[in-house]
Amino acid sequence: MVTKNSLEKYISRIKSFLSKEEYDSALTELENAINDYPEICSLYTNAGNIYTVKSDYKKAENYYLQSLSLQESKEAFNNLAYIYIIQGLYDEALKHTINALKNDPLYFDALLNQALIYERKKEFTKSKAELDKIIHHHPDHPKALLLSFKIAQETCSWNEVDRLNPKLDYMIGNGEEHPFINISRTINNEKNFKVATSWAKKNSIILKKITPNTQINKKIRIAYICGEFRNHPTYHLIKNLFQYHNKEKFEIYIFSYDHDIEIENEITNKIDKFYNINDLSEFDAINLIDSCNIDILIDLSILIVNNHINIIKSHPAKKVISYLGYPGTSGLNCYDYIITDEIVTPKEFQKFYTEKFLYLPNCYQINDGIKNLKDSTAKRSNYNLPKSSKIIASFNQSYKIDKIMFDCWLSIMKQVPNSVLWLLIEDEITQNNLCSYMESKDISRKKLIFANKISREKHMERLQLVDLVLDTRIYNGHTTTTDALQSAIPVITLKGEHFASRVSASLLHNANLDELCCKNLDEYKDKAIKILENEEIRNKYIEKLKSINERDKFFNNELFVNQLEEILISIKL
Repeated sequence: MVTKNSLEKYISRIKSFLSKEEYDSALTELENAINDYPEICSLYTNAGNIYTVKSDYKKAENYYLQSLSLQESKEAFNNLAYIYIIQGLYDEALKHTINALKNDPLYFDALLNQALIYERKKEFTKSKAELDKIIHHHPDHPKALLLSFKIAQETCSWNEVDRLNPKLDYMIGNGEEHPFINISRTINNEKNFKVATSWAKKNSIILKKITPNTQINKKIRIAYICGEFRNHPTYHLIKNLFQYHNKEKFEIYIFSYDHDIEIENEITNKIDKFYNINDLSEFDAINLIDSCNIDILIDLSILIVNNHINIIKSHPAKKVISYLGYPGTSGLNCYDYIITDEIVTPKEFQKFYTEKFLYLPNCYQINDGIKNLKDSTAKRSNYNLPKSSKIIASFNQSYKIDKIMFDCWLSIMKQVPNSVLWLLIEDEITQNNLCSYMESKDISRKKLIFANKISREKHMERLQLVDLVLDTRIYNGHTTTTDALQSAIPVITLKGEHFASRVSASLLHNANLDELCCKNLDEYKDKAIKILENEEIRNKYIEKLKSINERDKFFNNELFVNQLEEILISIKL
C-alpha cells in the first residue's frame, strides 16, 4: 500500500519549485496533490495560476472552473476574469469580477480588474468609480494611480493629469509604472530608462531558458513576430515589406497572433512560412520558434497591450531585435538590438537603452510605399466641416494630446480666425473636456470638429480635405504623420528629446522637409500661422510632397528592405 504525502509536504515542494521558476515540476507536484486531495479547491486555483503564467489560458480556465465547482472563492473568480481580460473577452471577464466582489466589495484586486475592463471598453466614468473605491482606502495604491492617470490622459482631463504626474514621478524606479505610460508623459531619457529597467526587473519571469542553436542554416532565417496583422497602424506601415526580401539569401518566417485570416492569406504568399500561434501557449510558441532555428527574430509588437513578451524573454533565436511597435527602450536584456535611425536615437542616447542601436541610413519607419494623390470624392459637408474654413487636423489618439500643445493649437486658431480644428475623438467625455477647455480660453466649441473612425480607404480620402496637420508633442504621430505626408498634406512637428518625440522629425527629414521640424513652440506656432495664412507657402509644401517620386527613399520599399538586409547581414550570429 502506497502512503500518500501530506498536503503540507506537497505545498512545501510546490513552493520550492515556484521559487526556482520550475513551473513544470510545480505542476507535476500539483497534479499529484490533486489526485490525493481532490477536494482542496486551492490546489486547482494554484494550478490555474501557473498555467496563467505560462499563458496556457485554456488549461488555466479549466482549473479555475474546477476550483469554483468545489467552492466559490473571490480569488478564483478574479483570476478567471484576469485571463479573459488578457484575451480581450471583457464582457465575460466582467461577469467574474462582479462575482468576486459579491462577498467582498472591497477586494482591491477585483476592483482593479473591473476598472481595467471598463477602461478597455471606454467606459471611463465606471472605471474611475472603481478606482476611487481603491484610492479612498489606499491613496497610494500604485496600480490604481497608474490606471487613473491613463484614463486622465485618454480623456484629456488635464487637471487630473497635473495632479497625478507627481505621484507617478515618485514611483519612478520601483518597477510599477509601465514604460509605455512613462514615454507618453515624460520627455526625459534618463527617467524613461529608469522606469523601463525597473519595470523589466520586476517582471523578470522567464518561462524557458533557450540554449542557443549552433546549427548553421543555408540561408539566413529571419522571423517576424507580431500581433497586429489586421486593421492596425503597424500592419498598414509594414504590409509591403515582406515581398522585397531577397529569397536567395534569406528565408522569411512569420509567427503571428490576433490577426485577420484575409491578411494571413495575403502575407503567406510573400514569405516562406507563416505560423499562427493564436492557440499556442507562450511556452509552446517558444518551443516552436526554437525548433525553427531562427537566426534573427524581429519583434514588431514589443511592449504594447496583449503582446507576447514572455516569448521574447526566452530569447528563442540567435539574435532578437525590437522594431517599429514601440519607440523606446524595453529595459529588457532579451533584445540584442533595436532598429532605429540617427534622428530618433542619436548616438548619445545609447546609454539609455538596453538594446544596441542598429542604424538604418534613412528613416527607421517604413510605409506602404503608396502615394495617396488620386482625386478624392470626399466633401467637407460629409464631415461637418465648414465650406470656407482652414482645416487644421490632428488624427492622433487622445492620450497624445497634452495641455501645453493644445494651448499652442488654440493660440494658432486665435491668430487664424477662420480656422477649425479636426480631431479623431469619438468618446463623449473627451469631447466635452476639450470643448470646455476651449471655451475657457474664449474659443467657441463650434470650432472643434470631431471625426469618427472609418475604413482606412475612406480615411485616406478625407485627409485631402485638410490644410495643415499639427503633430503632438510628447508622443508624435507615427502612422498619422506618414498618412499626411503620403497625401501631400504639410505636417508641423516639434523635435523633442526622446525617441517618441522625434519620429515625425525623422519622417520629415526623409521627405526633405526639415524646415517643418521646429525647435520650440514659438517657431511651431509661427510656422503654422504662415502656412495657414499664405496660400503660396502652403502650395510650395504641397508641391514638394507631390513631387516625391515613388523611387525616392520616402516611398521606396525595395530600397528600404535592401538597406535593412545589409544591416541584418552585418550582425554576428
